[in-house]
Amino acid sequence: MKLLRGLLWIVTLASASKTLACSDESETPPNQTTLPSDPLTLTAADPNVIDPLGGSRLRLSGSGFAASESHPAVNGASIGGVLTAAQVVSDTEIVVYTPPLASAGQIDLTVHRGEESATLPGELIAWSPVEITGARVFDAASGVAPGPADTQFEWQRLTPQIHSNWRARDGNTLTWLPSTGKFWMVAGWNPYDDPAWPAAITTDEVWSTNDGITWQPELAHGHGAFERRHAHNTVVWNNQLWMVGGDTWQGYYNHDVVSSADGVHWTQVLPPGSPPWTPRALSMLGVHNGRLWMAGGQDLLGDPNEYTFHNDVWVTDDGSNWTQVVADSPPSDTRWGGCGMVDSLVSFKGELWMLGCARYNETAGHQLIAEVWSSADGKIWKQHATPPWAGKGWPNVVVWRNELWILFGYTYGNPSEGWPAGNSNEVWHSPDGETWTALPVDSPVPGSHAQGVGVHPDYLLYAGGNYTFGIGAGEDRSAWRLIPFDGQRACAWSERGEAGLTVAALNTACPLRVPNAFGEQAAGLHFDGSTQELSLPESAVDEAPNGRSVFWVARAPYIPLPYLNYEDTYAPVASVVGGPTAGGMPNASVGYTNGTLVLRNLNDALGENGEFVYSRFAAGSDLQSGQGEVRLVGYTHATNRTVQAWIDGALVDTGEADYGTPRAWSTLGGSLTGDYYGPYSRFAGTLGAVVIVPEVLDSQTIALLHAWARGRFGALPW
Repeated sequence: MKLLRGLLWIVTLASASKTLACSDESETPPNQTTLPSDPLTLTAADPNVIDPLGGSRLRLSGSGFAASESHPAVNGASIGGVLTAAQVVSDTEIVVYTPPLASAGQIDLTVHRGEESATLPGELIAWSPVEITGARVFDAASGVAPGPADTQFEWQRLTPQIHSNWRARDGNTLTWLPSTGKFWMVAGWNPYDDPAWPAAITTDEVWSTNDGITWQPELAHGHGAFERRHAHNTVVWNNQLWMVGGDTWQGYYNHDVVSSADGVHWTQVLPPGSPPWTPRALSMLGVHNGRLWMAGGQDLLGDPNEYTFHNDVWVTDDGSNWTQVVADSPPSDTRWGGCGMVDSLVSFKGELWMLGCARYNETAGHQLIAEVWSSADGKIWKQHATPPWAGKGWPNVVVWRNELWILFGYTYGNPSEGWPAGNSNEVWHSPDGETWTALPVDSPVPGSHAQGVGVHPDYLLYAGGNYTFGIGAGEDRSAWRLIPFDGQRACAWSERGEAGLTVAALNTACPLRVPNAFGEQAAGLHFDGSTQELSLPESAVDEAPNGRSVFWVARAPYIPLPYLNYEDTYAPVASVVGGPTAGGMPNASVGYTNGTLVLRNLNDALGENGEFVYSRFAAGSDLQSGQGEVRLVGYTHATNRTVQAWIDGALVDTGEADYGTPRAWSTLGGSLTGDYYGPYSRFAGTLGAVVIVPEVLDSQTIALLHAWARGRFGALPW
């Protein structure tokens, strides 16, 4: 099928530029000039394929689009005679979203500027993949059964390496300072010898980033504006960074109060040795009711059997003068026991909150306690319901999206909830401190303790922490963010094509339909990569005896390989379209593994011992990076065993795979391979459309499909 384009363009000027009237037309009055004419032209649309349903995003090129002294700006466009608004980007570029159309085929394109217009006859092609014979077209713009409103969260690896000169560390803090528009990473600990930190295992380094992707070293190790440290607290108060506490790696406590208005210039508000509380490590710091609060902490020097664990509370109005709110005292119904090894205090719903409690003691063993307390005045504390999360040391506690959050931490585990011992990627949030919701236990983000989590209004940024040491897999210098997706639960999805197929959730784990997932008017279904997939009825098997083509439009962020880099066996790690099962094994599944486009195909013949044998065909690279780019990817698979991989309309590789038994499909967003492997073959990210055709598409049709997808989901950056 060939791409059709209009060959002619016509520019019609409905009215000529007006000249100023005068009594003598042969002369120009003094101090009066004729305004030059700025012709309106329209030269091209990119892409030129639009969906009849509407919502395609086009970039129009030409001239005379922006307002000037001689004419107004372009005020709209007509597509097939239907008016639509136009967004002026520059004098030579505008963006339009196409309206619904009554018919397909070649469509005229016109732009309007006041009474003037410019037209390209037949420039656009109204087309969708529904016109491909036999196509099953699942399009997030239609056919989605709307459910209740909900929110899902997604971890996105922003960069695999913070900086070439950044050392792995834990015990750093990461704080968003709005006045600078940056996150600030302060200090940290690394016990391994390195010339970058001579004769030291803690640092005073300061790094910054405005997006979590590009990081800048701001203060080098040994700058001396404050003592090197780790396991301290850094908070924002009165538009400044404030830092209190730390460790004992220098043979004494970090016993000071330090602040900075810009992250670079630091002031010792209270120099070492001068705060009024007893020296300690692992204390808490927080901001509440416009005041700075310090509480808790513990000994780390001397005999571990004689450690003191503090529960005193202090407050200040200026950072210099501190008042003791309550002294150390035995625990009671209104006082939590002494705690260290915890994170910041936070202000939430008019009260000061402490989440978790821990006591560091390598001799007697650490105590990791799951408790939630709050107080209106710092004196009288209320204990809330026992939380479902495991007790932990060095987690992060923040307030974000009007909820309490507790993230990561070293834990002894909670087997009943699926949380293992060690560094945890456990993340919980609560609207009230009583009821808690967990992110998926198999979330791709690495588990850690003593990391930095900064709170941006739009996302949480996660960088540094014990995970950066690699724990058996080498250093991990990555940075991640947690971003929300708001929409409606989508428990059923019906295709636009004539087959009338519907996929549905097998349980309550439903993906989320996000109205503007790919930009304005471009909906998508967000899958969490853990439990969510949509399946045909068990009795339905959609076979393709004459060959098949499977394509999808998706935004696919990075997912690490499961099982310590164990690659796919029966299905891709992030399967987008899964095959029906035979003996619990999928027929053929396609998706991503480690950024590569993968087909896992069940061979026609069994192995020597009667076992299932799979072939693997992989193509492309870097398809899962950062937040995920919008791409059109897929395969064609012919009955003669020929497999072709396509990325963004281009053929990238050719291989072979069995087709004696007709290939078929049964699931979207995952591949059913039983309870053992299923959670590690599910897609995480956002699907805009899935197109499955029971024949091998030719290159011209694939080019047309790509042009359609660009208009609907990725014509311009989003």
